[in-house]
Amino acid sequence: MKYGICTLALVPLRSEQAHRSEMVSQVLFGELFEILDAQPDWTAIRMLETDYLGWIQNGQFMAVDAADIAQYFAGKPDIVGREGGLLFNGESRLHLCHGTKLYLNEANRVTLGELALTYQGSVNAFSRADFETEVAQLAMSYKDTPYLWGGRSQWGIDCSGFSQLIYSCFGINLPRDAYQQAEIGDNVDFVSEIRTGDLAYFDNAEGRITHVGIMLDRDTIIHASAKVRIDRMDNEGIFNRELNKYSHKLRIVKRYN
Repeated sequence: MKYGICTLALVPLRSEQAHRSEMVSQVLFGELFEILDAQPDWTAIRMLETDYLGWIQNGQFMAVDAADIAQYFAGKPDIVGREGGLLFNGESRLHLCHGTKLYLNEANRVTLGELALTYQGSVNAFSRADFETEVAQLAMSYKDTPYLWGGRSQWGIDCSGFSQLIYSCFGINLPRDAYQQAEIGDNVDFVSEIRTGDLAYFDNAEGRITHVGIMLDRDTIIHASAKVRIDRMDNEGIFNRELNKYSHKLRIVKRYN
């Protein structure tokens, strides 16, 4: 198998090998993937952490071998903190978004083959033990972030990218899409039993799960819909006060820790 790793801060992952095609997700710096099909301008890939498939433009990643991978992952794993950070050397400046995972050596550097970059910036301080006390505040720091289909950062995010990102800061890895996230975790059978940080899922008219949000308490949810917003939720679903109607129909609530 052949592998690649993203060498830019944040790049599109597209459904087809064209700029005009749908952006299904994004690839962050340092994320590793399997190369499935290399074409002159685009490469089909499979993300190793999530099995997500798509096309990345050539020039936005570097091919790596087993030695490169071992060298990189020998570093200490850290996550870029909420304030972001910078990777730099004499030629490059990469402004990294919150949630980017880095493997830093003792000199606080990322080494990928001949590429060596020093990290300067914030580091995520949360662990799984902090989830119940800190998840709401971290999620609310994203309020008013614009919705972006396929987005995974504070510059634009979709509903499942939001839940995936927030959970990753507490060492909980979720799949990419809402319906995939709903397939794991433990059911919360009653709205009255909801805890801070539980994920609520919503389906469309065909019964397909298409939306997810993070519960701030048993009747308040934060979710990405046009923007990251806070709404009321009950047994029926999310009630949007601005529209004076229910915007999403509740399907299930899940707990992951």
